[in-house]
Amino acid sequence: MDTKELLAGMYSEHANWQKQILSYREELNSLNSNLEEYVQKVPPREISPSVEHFQNQFIRQNEVLDIMRHDFKQYENRIEDAQSGSVVSTENLEKERAECTERLGDYDKIFSELKNEFSKFNTGELLHS
Repeated sequence: MDTKELLAGMYSEHANWQKQILSYREELNSLNSNLEEYVQKVPPREISPSVEHFQNQFIRQNEVLDIMRHDFKQYENRIEDAQSGSVVSTENLEKERAECTERLGDYDKIFSELKNEFSKFNTGELLHS
């Protein structure tokens, strides 16, 4: 594969990562809305510490997404530099690509666990365990 094709593939993959980040953010907003609905239905003295736990987790996960989005944007800038002929090592870009892919995969695992935990809380399973 020539350098031009490699860079185009990296750029396309990066665009997919940004879409994935947006999808996570939308899902976090939905989870947060579900939590707000729960809080409105429950008398204040019956709100469990789990509510604060999930509020904090949703805030933290949004922060992580912001950081990843920024870092991935920097990666995109380096791809664009390489595409425009600036001296950028494709070897370094490939390492960075692998790191970004791993970060997104790690985030996906953590996010899936959070969604599963929240689902159990939302259905009452955590309250009875």
